Amino acid sequence: MGKGAGCGASTEAEEPPTQWAKKTYNAPAPAAVAEKPKEEAVKPIKEAPAPAPAAVEVKETPAPAPAVEEAKKVQAPSRATKILSWLGATPEPGLPVAEALNTHFPGSLPGIAVLKRTTAVLKSKYDMDGDNTIYGQSICPDEINNEKGDLADIMKEYWGEVFPMGGIGGAPYVGKTGFGAFSHHVPDDGHVFIMFGPHVGISKSGEVGKYHRIGQATESGSCGAILAGYAQCCSGDSFGFDMDDMQQSYLRSAIAPRCEECKSAANPIAAVTHVAYDSIKDKMLRIVNTKFGPGKLVILGGIQINMPAPYEDHFMPKFFQVMQEGEEPVDLLSELVFV
Repeated sequence: MGKGAGCGASTEAEEPPTQWAKKTYNAPAPAAVAEKPKEEAVKPIKEAPAPAPAAVEVKETPAPAPAVEEAKKVQAPSRATKILSWLGATPEPGLPVAEALNTHFPGSLPGIAVLKRTTAVLKSKYDMDGDNTIYGQSICPDEINNEKGDLADIMKEYWGEVFPMGGIGGAPYVGKTGFGAFSHHVPDDGHVFIMFGPHVGISKSGEVGKYHRIGQATESGSCGAILAGYAQCCSGDSFGFDMDDMQQSYLRSAIAPRCEECKSAANPIAAVTHVAYDSIKDKMLRIVNTKFGPGKLVILGGIQINMPAPYEDHFMPKFFQVMQEGEEPVDLLSELVFV
């Protein structure tokens, strides 16, 4: 959730009052979820899970454009953008931050819209709710992704609890064993829902990769780990695998093969964020399986965008599928497109 540092507040123009503005709007609390009886609590696994089955097969949506092309696109404001900006939920078209958001991360929605739409679809189509579904997320542990009202926070509030799967950059470092342990916690005949993705900041001036954190006089990097990995790959230096820095070692290995592609992009930071997403998605699909029971495995993937005040953080949906043992995957991404 974007927030401005207090040190510059006195020189900025007063923000218009709006129910969506970050400093005046309190998102409605998601529907209360009945607390599970204690006897239904999942008992810890006494033995390590058996080796995870092969990764599930997924019905791929059309292959995304290369990161370079993603960064070169110029998107006209959509009808959704115009409505959301009218409500104060997203920047008004024409502002630098709006141009950066719509050009490099088209289709992004405020976090509350993603929560409301995904939960409505899953409830109406599959009767999924906090009583019969466990929730996991693979996002970067950066505190700006976990502030009150951010998508990760309101998802946890709706589903009732969360199994953290990610580390710096957002990759699911828990691996097959971690997913095996997590999926063993599913309620009888219940479902698994996972959200994943990297994050990136956009400053008020429209600079991708920058975010003004509370208490700091200047903007800093977001996502710092992905930015560092990209800089390391661009440096030409040799970096081996570091047991004391395993997560950053993974990010470097994910970015390195496409470093030149990112360099030639119109916006290299936007491009490397899309590259990070591709790597995280591939890793997620390798570690999950549908062997936990008859229920659904639902995966929502995308890019988190840390927005400047007064706007709520956004999320660009890029993957939304339902999988089930013995069934073909169902692609629901179109359910998150406002037309």
